[in-house]
Parts: sequence; structure tokens; C-alpha cells
Amino acid sequence: MYQQSVPITRLQRDYRLKPLEFSSPQKENMQRIVSRYHESADYNNNNGKYQANLSLPALPPLKKLSKIEQTVSIYKGKPARLPSIQFTASEQQLQRKKQISEVEGIRKSITPEKRLGKRNSLIFSMRTKAGCQPNKATKINQDAAIVCPKNVESVGYKLFAVCDGHGLKGHFVSNQIKQQLPKHLGRLLKDSETIKNQIQKAFTITNRELWNSEIDTNLSGSTTVSLLIIKDLIYSANVGDSRAIMCRFDDGWKVVPLSRDHKPDDPEEKQKILDAGGRVEQQKDLHGNPIGPFRVWLSYIQAPGLAMTRSFGDKVGAQAGVTAEPEILKYSITGQDHFIVVASDGVWEYLSNEEVMSIVIPFLEKDNPDQAAEHIIIEATRAWNRNSLARDDITCIVIFLQK
Repeated sequence: MYQQSVPITRLQRDYRLKPLEFSSPQKENMQRIVSRYHESADYNNNNGKYQANLSLPALPPLKKLSKIEQTVSIYKGKPARLPSIQFTASEQQLQRKKQISEVEGIRKSITPEKRLGKRNSLIFSMRTKAGCQPNKATKINQDAAIVCPKNVESVGYKLFAVCDGHGLKGHFVSNQIKQQLPKHLGRLLKDSETIKNQIQKAFTITNRELWNSEIDTNLSGSTTVSLLIIKDLIYSANVGDSRAIMCRFDDGWKVVPLSRDHKPDDPEEKQKILDAGGRVEQQKDLHGNPIGPFRVWLSYIQAPGLAMTRSFGDKVGAQAGVTAEPEILKYSITGQDHFIVVASDGVWEYLSNEEVMSIVIPFLEKDNPDQAAEHIIIEATRAWNRNSLARDDITCIVIFLQK
């Protein structure tokens, strides 16, 4: 129940209180109070003073006070306050996390210069999506990603790679590479030989195992682009047309290619195929007109028709000069380098290096590689939908370089 109000004249008599003088805002407030409680007040609009009894609205008691004490408290403008909440240690931590979360939620994006020197490790994310046939039926995802395997990390390196299988057994080939390549690298990197030699050996052993395995690799194989990172050095090893790029901010954003696509129309790659007795030609339609990309063929038959000059497996392609020899390049990570994207050709088919870089930049400022990778998949899918009825498998790894 609410407490009964006390006339102001009684308060003045008992406590010798002086009448209040109201400024203009207070006068307006009192007019609103009078209109609401007209039966309990006599207010003179001319001089803004109390002329008779005024009953203020009563409040529920917060403490066990007498009626007069409650009314005096209201009259003096000092209502009782709620007691402060006492948190335990765990509750204080939760409150602190909530405050930090709220601050980060409205944090303004920061420029790349402000991020320099604030990082001490890598953060990364991988996304993959199966392709589809022209009738939109989903196909088997033949891509495979290698993300920091423990047997390589245990010897002080970080390994990232994307394998893009092709042919009837392509998914078996890419997964075999995913299992075996890190194992051989982890073992070989313990030796004292140069890192490039060890990478070369690991690729050769992995390909030999594929040829000797139960997997039919006559017309099936896989490309592989890999990055071996130790401290501020990157060793890029590429076989085929998957790709890796590094993005640098130095008076503007720039792309640093970490690999070179091994395409049949590349002059250097084409010459290797011709020297091995193979052919490099486009397919032809019923009228003999060239269509599609340049492909690798045997000199005497329309096979295997590979759209790359280097690949794991592909025994028939090997007769036309296709090899699994990696192109190994060495790069230094500078203070202006901010992120890396490793992806299968499902990403690069219709998106340029600069377009992929532009997709990632907004999420770099938010330290969110998950969303960056997800949006690469989304944009690559849209690009395929605009240009083709079918869609290749799409896989990407986004790595934020933390200094």
C-alpha cells in the first residue's frame, strides 16, 4: 500500500520549512503536477508560490521510515537510493567481459598502420564448398585443405595447403596428399639439408606413393599449392593452378603473388610439354573451332586433356610431360604484409587477385578470418553462377599475419 500524503502547511509548522521559489522549468513541472493532482493543490500561476495545501504523490517505501520522514525526504529532493549490488569475483569477470564485448561491438575500424606491431601469432580460417553439375546436382568435393598439421608444427613450422583433385578418383588423390605430404615434411625437416631440398623430396615421395597405391591415377590427379612458414619466411611450393597471394599495405593495398599458375599456355610450361613430346591445344567444337582453355594432350590421341602442366598422379599425363615437380619460391614477411589467401582454382576462375583482396580487407580490420573466408566462398559462388551452369569446387584458407 502507498503511504498517505501530508499537507505542506503541517510540514512548514512542524519543521519550520520555508516556501520554495520555482524557476521557470520547475514552474512548468509544477503545472503538470497540478493538472494531475488538482484536488490536492492550490497553486497561484502569477507568482509561482504555494498558496494553500499541496499533497505530493506518495512513493512506495524503500526503508522503514515514518510517514513524516518519507515526506520530508521527498520534499527535500533526496529520495532513498537502491543499495549497490555486490558482485562476486566470477560475476565481476562476467561484467568486465560484457563491457569489453560492448566496446568491441562499436569499435571503429582501424587503418593498417595502426595494426603494425600489435600481433604475435597467426590466426586463420578455412572454408570449402562442393561444386555442382550443369543440372545443379551436387558433385563430390574433390578439394582438400591442409591447415597447420601437428607433425609439421612440432618441428617449428606452419604448413598451409590446398589440393584440388580432378578425374574420377580425384578426391582420393587430394586426400592422400593431405595425409602423406605433412607426414613426410615433418620427418624430412628434422634433417640438416636445405628446406627447399626437403620440400622437393616430400613432394616426390608423395607422388611416388600415389603411383604405387591402389588409387587409379591413370586419368586422376590433384594440384597442390603449399606454404611452409617459419618466423618471417615463407616457402611456397606449387604444383598446378591453385594459387596463393599475400596482401601488403604500402602506400595503398598491393598483391604479392606467392605462386605461379602452371597453365599450358604459359610459354615456359608449354615448352616443357613440347620437349616431352606432348601437345598443347584447345578443344574443338563440331565445326573445328577452338573452344575453352588450352590443354595438354598426348601427341597421338585426344587424352588426357589436362588444363594444367603439373599435377600429382595423372600417369597418362606424365607421358605428355606433366610432372609433380614443385616450383619452390622463398619470400620474406615484412611489416607491411597483413594477410594471405590460399585457394583452389574454383576461387580464381572468375575472381582476380585484387577482387579477392578487396573481399578480405573489411574483415581484417575486425580480426575475423572466419567471415573473410566465408565471403570469399560466397563471392566465388556468385561469380560462377554469373558465368556458368556448372560450378567447380571452391576452397580457401585465409591467414591473418599477426606481428
